Amino acid sequence: MSSQTSQKVQDAEAWTDFCDLLKKAGDVILREDLDTSLFDRGEGLRYLSRLLRAGLFSFMENPGPTNPVLRPMPEGVRMGLDNPDNYYVSASVNPKLEYRIRGKRETIHYLSFAAQNQNFAARDKITGGAGHLNDSELKLDDEGYFEIHVSQKEKPGNWLRMTEHTRQILVRQTFLDRNKEKPIDAEIECLSSDGPPPPLDPDRVPGSLMGSAMYAIGCAQWFADWVMEFLQIAPLNHFHLPDPEKHRVMGGDPNVRMWLGMWKLEEDEALVIDVTPPKCHYWNFQLANIWAESFDYEHRQVHVNSGHAIYRPDGSLRLIVSHESAGPDEQDSNWIDTAGHDHGVMALRWVRTQAHPKPEVRLVKIEQVRAGLD
Repeated sequence: MSSQTSQKVQDAEAWTDFCDLLKKAGDVILREDLDTSLFDRGEGLRYLSRLLRAGLFSFMENPGPTNPVLRPMPEGVRMGLDNPDNYYVSASVNPKLEYRIRGKRETIHYLSFAAQNQNFAARDKITGGAGHLNDSELKLDDEGYFEIHVSQKEKPGNWLRMTEHTRQILVRQTFLDRNKEKPIDAEIECLSSDGPPPPLDPDRVPGSLMGSAMYAIGCAQWFADWVMEFLQIAPLNHFHLPDPEKHRVMGGDPNVRMWLGMWKLEEDEALVIDVTPPKCHYWNFQLANIWAESFDYEHRQVHVNSGHAIYRPDGSLRLIVSHESAGPDEQDSNWIDTAGHDHGVMALRWVRTQAHPKPEVRLVKIEQVRAGLD
């Protein structure tokens, strides 16, 4: 590193540079095309603080690609229409190195591994997912254990392909029932490294701080741009089915297809969604705020999945989105709470299916639902 970099640490100018850059993150909150209220902007500022925590976690506290650890995001960090049924863990990697993931399958309903390039600190270089491996492809031993080789060069057995752009291994684990299922127990190791992480290098601190700020800025802008595309493709309170390549670049699992839309409700209105789910491994519906953060699924009923929904005899179902429950008790499983929001984004996702039936959506008065809507 240069003497200039060392001097930025010595006189703490690196911190000033970090704070100056971080100020730009607030620009996304002021975007006029998002039509944000005071409530939205309050959530937006909280969102930025969460993204900064994620950035600091990734750039300052990360042991690095030679000593990777599969870890969840910091508590409360949500982004990109994160699935309330999912448990995400990830590790940083260097595509020039080789890795091995070992673990036990356990009972989680759906499991997938992805070699990602989702470095929001460098938005222009994001290429999305490369290799993917899901539980239907995973070879297990008689006791349910597995071993995955992670590299650019193909390996026998379970192999997760990296490209020159890969920077992260992301593990998605989807619960059908959180009270009954157990996530995998897994660890990752770098096969090209030996020994503990080295002591902190002061000359790397300025870059790590700037990377943390750029992560928050880039992530906020990336998903705000994505959300604004929704209205360009489909009207308010309607769905569109994104192009698979767009889904891949956004970092999506190729086994998952999502109907996406933007919703808005007055206090006396409800969104009625009728759909017949296709034959699939799993589906769910969720709401999120204008920043594409999932709602408080620990305390409110803000999503529903294929294991908990109430179906009609013909296999179809009706979902009701409203500010308060509008139906009898037996229909409450299909009611989605807006959690104090009057607008945001919504997603209906299928896992492992070839059919993508479009949901029928109607905006009605809440009293029509209570009176027994056809």
